[in-house]
Amino acid sequence: MPDAAALDRDPASGANSPIVQAAERLVTRIEALVTQVAELRADNALLRREVREALALIDRAGDAAAASRGSRRTVAPAGRSKSRRRGKGPKGRATPASVTPDIVLATIGKLGSASASEIARELSGLGDQVSGRAVRWLAERAGAATVVGDDGQLRYRLPTTPPRPY
Repeated sequence: MPDAAALDRDPASGANSPIVQAAERLVTRIEALVTQVAELRADNALLRREVREALALIDRAGDAAAASRGSRRTVAPAGRSKSRRRGKGPKGRATPASVTPDIVLATIGKLGSASASEIARELSGLGDQVSGRAVRWLAERAGAATVVGDDGQLRYRLPTTPPRPY
């Protein structure tokens, strides 16, 4: 068995060892982290509860506002909040089938150079409601040339070369 003097010379043994000191510091840091995680979990639970209460309050306010407008919506109980999911929109083409890339090119030819909203207004005046976004999409697919006008808007004109088939 080694004597006490030999133990003092061996740096790996004893309370003053750098390894033991590093391990004690590590244990102290781990304990602090465990305490901090527990505090954060408690804060998280509190915040979740407050969010649930706020959502229930918003739902009740929305139901009260709808009821005051004469709607037949029922008021949800105060303790429960209902989830509101948006359903899928209607499937199919939103732009009328009569509005094709060729029709858009013909309208551009009639107007000369026009913005998407001007083309949409012209087509909508013929009976088919069309949005500027749909006109932009169709004009790009039809091969219409684009130019930035003096007003800063994107303007469409007929292409100088024939469009590629689509």
